[in-house]
Amino acid sequence: MVSKEVKSFFYEFQLTLDKVLDYAVTAFPNNEIVYWPSGGSRTSVTFSQLADRVRRVSAALMDLGLRPGKAWELGSRVAVLEWNTLRYLDLYYAVPSIGAVLFTVNALLAPKEIIYTMGVAKPEVFIVNIDYFEPLIKPVIDNVKSIKAVVYMSDKGKEPSQDYGVKMIPYEELLKHEPLREFPEIDERTPATMLFTSGTTGLPKGGYHTHRGLVLHTLSTALSIKNPPMNVSQDDVAMFFVPMYHVHAWGYPWSTMLNGHRKIVYPGRYDWGHILKLIHEEGVTFSAGVPTILYNLLNHPDSPKYDLSRLKFVIGGAALPEGLLKAAQARGMTVISGYGLTETAPVLTIAHLRPEHKDLSPEKKNEIYMRTGIVIPLVQLRVVDEQDNDVPKDGKSIGEIAVRAPWLFREYIGDPEKTRNAWRNGWFHTGDAAVWFPDNYVKIADRLKDVIKSGGEWIPSLRLEDLISTHPGVNLVAVVGIPHEKWGERPVAIVVPKSGYEGRLTEDDIKNHLMKFVEKGEIPKWWIPDKVIFVKELPLTSTGKIDKKVLRDQFKTALSK
Repeated sequence: MVSKEVKSFFYEFQLTLDKVLDYAVTAFPNNEIVYWPSGGSRTSVTFSQLADRVRRVSAALMDLGLRPGKAWELGSRVAVLEWNTLRYLDLYYAVPSIGAVLFTVNALLAPKEIIYTMGVAKPEVFIVNIDYFEPLIKPVIDNVKSIKAVVYMSDKGKEPSQDYGVKMIPYEELLKHEPLREFPEIDERTPATMLFTSGTTGLPKGGYHTHRGLVLHTLSTALSIKNPPMNVSQDDVAMFFVPMYHVHAWGYPWSTMLNGHRKIVYPGRYDWGHILKLIHEEGVTFSAGVPTILYNLLNHPDSPKYDLSRLKFVIGGAALPEGLLKAAQARGMTVISGYGLTETAPVLTIAHLRPEHKDLSPEKKNEIYMRTGIVIPLVQLRVVDEQDNDVPKDGKSIGEIAVRAPWLFREYIGDPEKTRNAWRNGWFHTGDAAVWFPDNYVKIADRLKDVIKSGGEWIPSLRLEDLISTHPGVNLVAVVGIPHEKWGERPVAIVVPKSGYEGRLTEDDIKNHLMKFVEKGEIPKWWIPDKVIFVKELPLTSTGKIDKKVLRDQFKTALSK
């Protein structure tokens, strides 16, 4: 037991996000942050200048009367509706560092869902980019009565078009405030951020992450990305393509500064032609995003003009198809997988190489890159059956991923039933189906809700998508389970052909391609989709993933004709 005398002079260090900024400024004061939106001018600040901006914004927000939280108790909420900007980076540090909660509003949700999530969050301050989102201000103000002030931002010098009945403050006014000298002392268990799931299976569900969890997540992700083949270092120039409104942009606003990247680039709203230009002009070497983002970089009309051979890219949010991996490697890129959820802050695993993998063939290395990976530091992971028993580590037996880590949702706000269902037997159940290998690497087989249940057996849609993606005429593919009178469900493949293959690629081409893998013994014949449908594009969720819910509804009668 610690004596009262020791307690009287011992300083109990709290793991809070302001400590990340403090380290970055102390160790790398002159490193550069570039903000260059499409159609706008280039802005550059050093890490030290960013810290000054953060302290000014923090002080201004405190003057608005925001209340700090306590251990496991939410403080005042600040809702932000913005793209990937320097201003958003300010707020990633400024809001949590005063004990308030940063609520990152998903910009691509439907207006009704945005209003719903804001109604649950009850923010006191709404910070919004009026270049894009001014039409949302009035419906939000009318429905979310907790809002006391609106801070508006613009890259074009735009002013609000009307009086919204609350205090309206230009963001530049925050930056003119006298800087805060010291951040307040707050308990590391204080909630720092509030996030909502993307709502693909109903209304979005909210939860929060604490300072302690996010600091440990930042340390773990920064450490794990240094492993081969990424070998990320201070020499890398980072520009990530994960929206800052989505699950902390995978933690990159914090980990890139902790890693001391000599330059970090923020592109504003995504414009792929502009982003390709930024990769070239700013010398970007490290990035991340969902598969559709990598697809956009590789297939944009301007893409062939640019050398992407130095770009290292982490795929998350969905499985990495083999066809996409090989297309990126053909451009000289290094691409690996990672895995996580909104509820897990997000990162749980990454598909790095071990020392014993150094001499593997390129094909064997690709098998590892396409796996979901192995746990990052401080994560414990199991793959379990319906009775919560571990499935065999044979790379074949499918179970659900269950995890423990310091940075998980403690609860779903206002939904105790969903909370109890997720936290079973002291483990957080992710809803993701996976296989477990003898070497402890895991690979996602599907979302449990996306696994195709045919005749009482499971067909993992991701495996079929992976194999179909290797056909030279396939650009994008989704496989979904469609109701079937005899088998319950059968797989249907929805394919976007590559340019030059439109009207030429046939259902038999796809089925014959899959038969090659049947003949090799890689998949059983009964997995082959009953139908192949060709489309010009696939629907995406608000976070850029293929929306299988929409596809299942759109093609629900495809096998009844």
